[in-house]
Amino acid sequence: MQLNSKIIINGKSFTIVGILTTSGGSDDRQIFMPIASAITVLDSKTSKSFDSIIVKISDISLSSDTVTQLTNKLLLSHGILQSNKQDFSITSQEALQQSVTSTLSSVSLFLTAIAAISLIVGAIGIMNTMFTSVLEKTKEIGILKALGAKNRDILAIFLLNSGIIGLIGGIFGVIIGIFASNYIGQLGGISGSGAGGLGRLLSSTYVSPILIAEVFLLSIAIGLISGAIPAYRASKLEPVDALRYE
Repeated sequence: MQLNSKIIINGKSFTIVGILTTSGGSDDRQIFMPIASAITVLDSKTSKSFDSIIVKISDISLSSDTVTQLTNKLLLSHGILQSNKQDFSITSQEALQQSVTSTLSSVSLFLTAIAAISLIVGAIGIMNTMFTSVLEKTKEIGILKALGAKNRDILAIFLLNSGIIGLIGGIFGVIIGIFASNYIGQLGGISGSGAGGLGRLLSSTYVSPILIAEVFLLSIAIGLISGAIPAYRASKLEPVDALRYE
């Protein structure tokens, strides 16, 4: 369809004065026209009944007042005296936005809780690995100290080891996160083809380089913090006791 071209609807000719496009492209199945023109092309049996009505307001601040006025007028026209018995529903873009914001906040809080639990479990795992490494390398620690290695040298070796473990975990986490983000975006795009703004919102995902760098720094920090106690204990081992360890 093109601007100023003609279109036939139920035997009547109309001129296209505008084309509405969205982020997903135009939809040829939807046509918007004034209600006076719409009534002339509707079937005579259904000319007084509508499945939905779209109301456009000039100022978004009038949304709540407009919803209240429409509700009162429809209740009056339907002959309903109690609002809890209304047989229609009115939804504003503001209410939809608040609902989406609330849902995203809940999801964000849930994911934050999962991330926090994952960090704690990962930190405990790194600490356990480092304690095991200290036990397995007790003799090597004694040999290094016997050869002149200082406590800070042993501390640095084990902290570097724990930091590398944390970095490797961060790399795998970033890779899995990117794939999971793209997969969720694809699911949102499929389900969002008829879901309006929410579907388009979920269908777009972006992982910034700054976020990736922050994840790497956080994973290294978690590794260093988790390995601090085992590294300190390793640095305080006496050479004689370490060499006699079986």
